[in-house]
Amino acid sequence: MYNRTMRVLKRSGEYEEVSFDKILTRIKSLSRGKEFSKQLNIDETLVAQKVVKEIYDGVKTSELDELSSQISMSMYSTHPDFKILAGRIAVSNLHKNTLIKFSDKIEVMYNYQSDGVKKPLIADYLYNLVKNNKDKIDSIIDYSLDYEYDFFGLKTLEKTYLYKINKQIIERPQDMLMRVSLSIHRNNLDLAFENYNLMSKHLFTHATPTLYNAGSRREQFASCFLLTMQEDSIKGIYKTLSDCAQISKHAGGIGLSVHDIRGVDSYISGTNGNSNGLVPMLRVFNDTARYVDQGGGKRNGSFAIYLEPWHNDIFEFIELKKNHGNELERARDLFYALWIPDLFMKEVKEDGEWCLFCPNECKGLSDVWGKEFEELYNKYKNNNKYRKIVKARELWSEILTSQIETGNPYLLYKDSCNQKSNQQNLGTIKSSNLCTEIIEYTSPDETAVCNLASISLKKFVIPKIVNDKMIIYSKPNCVYCKLAKGLCIKNNIEFDELNYKELTSLSGQEPFGVKFPQIYKSQNYGREYIGGYTELEEYLRPEYDFEGLRKITRQITKNLNNIIDYNYYPIPETKRSNLRHRPIGIGVQGLTNVFLEMNYPFDSEEAKKINEEIFECIYYASMEESMELAKERTEYVEKFKLGLKQLETGFVSENGEFTTSLEMDQIREKYNIINEELNRDEYLGSYSSFIGSPLQKGKFQFDLWNTKPSNRYDWKNLMDNIQKYGTRNSLLVAPMPTASTAQILGNYECFEPIMSNIYTRRVLAGEYMIMNDYLVEDLISLNLWTKELKDKIILNDGSVLSIDEIPNLIKYKYKTVWEIKQKYIVDMAIDRGKYICQSQSMNLFLENPTISKLTSMHFYSWEKGLKTGIYYLRSRPSSKAIQFTISPDCVNCSG
Repeated sequence: MYNRTMRVLKRSGEYEEVSFDKILTRIKSLSRGKEFSKQLNIDETLVAQKVVKEIYDGVKTSELDELSSQISMSMYSTHPDFKILAGRIAVSNLHKNTLIKFSDKIEVMYNYQSDGVKKPLIADYLYNLVKNNKDKIDSIIDYSLDYEYDFFGLKTLEKTYLYKINKQIIERPQDMLMRVSLSIHRNNLDLAFENYNLMSKHLFTHATPTLYNAGSRREQFASCFLLTMQEDSIKGIYKTLSDCAQISKHAGGIGLSVHDIRGVDSYISGTNGNSNGLVPMLRVFNDTARYVDQGGGKRNGSFAIYLEPWHNDIFEFIELKKNHGNELERARDLFYALWIPDLFMKEVKEDGEWCLFCPNECKGLSDVWGKEFEELYNKYKNNNKYRKIVKARELWSEILTSQIETGNPYLLYKDSCNQKSNQQNLGTIKSSNLCTEIIEYTSPDETAVCNLASISLKKFVIPKIVNDKMIIYSKPNCVYCKLAKGLCIKNNIEFDELNYKELTSLSGQEPFGVKFPQIYKSQNYGREYIGGYTELEEYLRPEYDFEGLRKITRQITKNLNNIIDYNYYPIPETKRSNLRHRPIGIGVQGLTNVFLEMNYPFDSEEAKKINEEIFECIYYASMEESMELAKERTEYVEKFKLGLKQLETGFVSENGEFTTSLEMDQIREKYNIINEELNRDEYLGSYSSFIGSPLQKGKFQFDLWNTKPSNRYDWKNLMDNIQKYGTRNSLLVAPMPTASTAQILGNYECFEPIMSNIYTRRVLAGEYMIMNDYLVEDLISLNLWTKELKDKIILNDGSVLSIDEIPNLIKYKYKTVWEIKQKYIVDMAIDRGKYICQSQSMNLFLENPTISKLTSMHFYSWEKGLKTGIYYLRSRPSSKAIQFTISPDCVNCSG
C-alpha cells in the first residue's frame, strides 16, 4: 500500500496529495475518452496500480505521465491497445509541457537568446508570415491529431525532429507539420493549409532534412548529394573533400565516385613520384566523415564511395570495411559500392579474364557505357595497357566474401543505370547516392541533389463497410469456420453461429460433400448466400484508393518543386545542378502494411499485382503533375523572354503589350526562371535540359525497359502533352529507405517485408519487446493470443511458421523476410522498376549466405535489368533473436 502522505508536484509548482482515483481517472480519460475514434480494450485499473507502486514523494506530474506511459508500454506485448494508451499519455504530457498556440512558440523560438545574444531558431520570413497571420494559422491547427501518433512515433519526433531550447521541447507534432507547410508554400496560405491538412492525416511525409530544417535559418531540405572527384590532383581531391565536409555539415548524405583517381604506383609527373593509390585517400575521407558530423553532433557524416571494378585498386577497395586486417588498410566508417559494367558480369558468367587498369594511364573508361565502354576496354586490353589480368570469378568471389562479412559493397549496374535514365542526354552517370535509389548525372561542375518525400501507402486502403449481420453454419473443429468467425470479429461484423445440422434441416439434405463454413448475409428481405471462408474473405476485402494516391502524388510533386526553389545549397555546384535538371524522389512506406490490411501474403500473386499497380499510379501522377507545372510556366517564361527583348531592342509585340521591369522581376521570382531556360524557343516551361532527353524523344521509363504499361491510364495523351510542354522535372520516382519516417507514421519500412513478428526496440525511455500488431489482432480475433503463444513466437525468433496451433493461412500471411524466397523481392522490384525513373533501395536477406546463393541472386537481378542489384545484404545466424536497429546512413534518405 502506498503512503497516503505522498505528494505530487504539479506543473503550477504546487504540491498535492497523491490520489489513486485521480490517476485512474486520467488513464481512463485517455483510454475511453469520447474524443478518440477508438475505445481501448485494456484494464485501466491494473495500469494505475502499477503506476502507484512506482510513485515517490515529490514526483512531478510530468514524470508521473512519463512513468504511466512507460508502464503502459511494458504491457504492450499482452495487447496492442497498451501501445496506443502509452502514446496518448505521452502526447498529453507533451501538450501540458508546451505552449498552446503555434504563434506563441514561433515567437519564443525567434527571440531565443544564448549568452545574452539573440540567436533565432526561425527564419525571418517565417516569423513575419506567422506574426501577420497568427490568428488564421492558429485556428487551422488541430492538436488532437497529435494523438494519432503512437508511442514510438512520438518518441522519434521528440528525439530528433521537434525543436528544442536548452533541451526542452518547444514544438508539438502539429507545429512541425505547420512549420514545414508554411516553409514549402510561403505566402500562399491556402496551399500551406491544404498541405498541413494532408500531412496531419499521415498521408505522406517529407524527408528528415526537410522536417528538421524547414523554417530554420538555413533551410537545407535535400537528403542526397552525388559528387564526382573534381580532378585527379591534390587540389582536386581536397576541393572534393571540402565539398563533402560542407554538405555533411548541413546533414546531407553523400555518394562519391572515385573511378578516375589514379591507382597505386601510378606515376605523378608533378613530383616525379608514385601514387599511394585510393586507400590512403579514402582514409582521409573516412576521418572527415567522422569529424564533420551532421548538423552539429546529430550523427557521423555518411559517405558512400563508388568504384568501377576495372580499377587497379579494386581488391584493396573491397577490403576496406572488413573487421580484420591491417588498420592502415581499413576505412570502416565509409560505405562502399561497385558501379558494375555489363562486360564484367559477362566475364564472370563465362569464367573469363578481367583486366585491371589505372585510370591515369587508360583514360575515359568511366565516361562511357554499353558498347562504347566495351570497345574502349578491349582497346586498352589489346594494347596491353592493363596493370594486371585476373580471373573474373576471383574478383567476384572477393566481392561476395566482403558482402557476407560486412553487408557491403552495394552493387549497381552501370549500363542499366545509364540506358534507363532520363538524364542520359547530359552525359554518363557515374554513381548513385548513399542509399542506392538516386541515379543522377554529376560532373566537376555539377553536384547532383535530390529532395525526397514518401507516401504512406496504407492510408489508401479503404475498409469495406458492412452493416448486415452474417449467419455462419459451422462444424466442430473446423479451422475455416474459426477463421470466418475471426474475420467477422476483426471487422466488427455481427454474426450468428449455427450448427451445420440446421443447414441440413433447411435444405432437406445431408451435408455430405458440403464444405464448411457456409455463410449467408442476413437482410431485411431474406438472406444472401456468400459462400465459404474464401468467399467471405473476398467479400470483406478492402479496396485500394488509387485516385487518392494519384492526388497525393501530385501534391508531393508540387511540394518538391517548391523545395528545389527555396532550398539552401551548401556549395554552388549543387545549386547549378538542381536548378538545371530539377530531379525529385518520390518514395513509399508501408507497402507491407497494405498487403496485411488487404489480407494478402507478401509472396502472393495478389500482392505482386497491387505492388505494380501502386507504382504505375505514382509514376503516372508525378509525370502528369510535372507536365502541368511546365505547361503553367510556359506563358510566363514566354512573357519574360519578350520583356528581355523589349528592354534590349525596344521591340513591342503585335498586340502592343509591354512587360515592365517590375513585372519581369515578379515573374522571375515566382517561376524561378534561370538563364539556361532562355536559350531555346520551345519547351519554355520545362526544366532547362529537357531537350534531347528520352522524354523529349517520346520515351517513358517503361519504354526504356521495352515493356508496356497497363490500360488504366491515358499514357498517349500524357505523352502528347509532354511533347508540347515538356516536364518540370527530369526524374520523379525513387523509393528510398524510410527508416526514421516510417517509425514516425507507424509503417513498415519502404517496400520491405516483415523482418520479425517480435523484436526489441530501444528508445530513450527504455527497451521494449515489440509484437507485430496485425498478427496479434488476428490471433486475438481467433481467441488464440496468450502469454504461452507469445513465448513460443519468441523461442522461434519471431517466426510463426512452426507453431501448430496457428492456422496455415495466418502462418503464410506472416512469413518473415527470412522465410520468403528472395526471388519474390527481386521480382517485385522488377515489376515496379519500369515505373521508377531513378532506382530503389533494395535490401536482400539470406539467413546463411554463400557465394553460390549470392551469385544466383545477383545474376538474376542483373539479367532482369535492375539498376540497383543490392543495397545491403542482410544476414543472421539461424538462431539469433531479432534486434531493432537503424543503419546510420538510412536516416539521411528517410523520406
